Amino acid sequence: MNFIIIGLGNFGASLAKKLTALGHDVIGVDKDMAKVEFFKDKIKNTVSMDITDIHALKTLPLKDCDMVVVCIGHDFGSSVMTTALLKKLGVQKIYGRESALIHKTVLNAIGVSDTINPEYDTAIAFAEKLIMPGVWSIYTISDDVKIAEISIPDEYIGKKHSQIDINQSQDFRILALKYPDKKQSTPLLDKWLSVDMKNSKEDLLLEKDMRFIIMGRKKDIDDFLKQ
Repeated sequence: MNFIIIGLGNFGASLAKKLTALGHDVIGVDKDMAKVEFFKDKIKNTVSMDITDIHALKTLPLKDCDMVVVCIGHDFGSSVMTTALLKKLGVQKIYGRESALIHKTVLNAIGVSDTINPEYDTAIAFAEKLIMPGVWSIYTISDDVKIAEISIPDEYIGKKHSQIDINQSQDFRILALKYPDKKQSTPLLDKWLSVDMKNSKEDLLLEKDMRFIIMGRKKDIDDFLKQ
């Protein structure tokens, strides 16, 4: 896919580098030439311009990109101005970073319904991880039901994955087994493989660095991790 990432602060630069590492075409844009120079070897393309100037924005390949992500968080004025100009130029798919409720409200008002608040979203997920040791990532379906990526409990290490009861209880199920692709992983990017616990024809030996993807009630997941 083709992405234009506007604003190379901590969030924007990290997003652009990750998308580049995943093999996508990325243009990282910032008005600060120092940032553009710093990230030019880690982001596929970098450009310095006045992001609040419509004539400068017109020079970007807006019609050819799949998504523009405006990652300006704390400069409220520049964020809204840039987003409004992109809407005026006919960009259909815009994702906006918002840093407060009023910021989100204004972005919604000018037609941007897809927004992200990295600090808030990270804090919510991190809070879950802090109180649930062994959880690598977690997705909330409801207040009680979660999908989590977890370390495999010690008692399962050394067993074949076909020996595992994927339906631990009525409200708890192991969906998949995730394991590192040691041939494709690099120091900058971990690559992972996975197998469906229900339909896989493989029968892998469970090892310490593998992970389960599980779905169920928070209490059931927590109990399973403590085995």
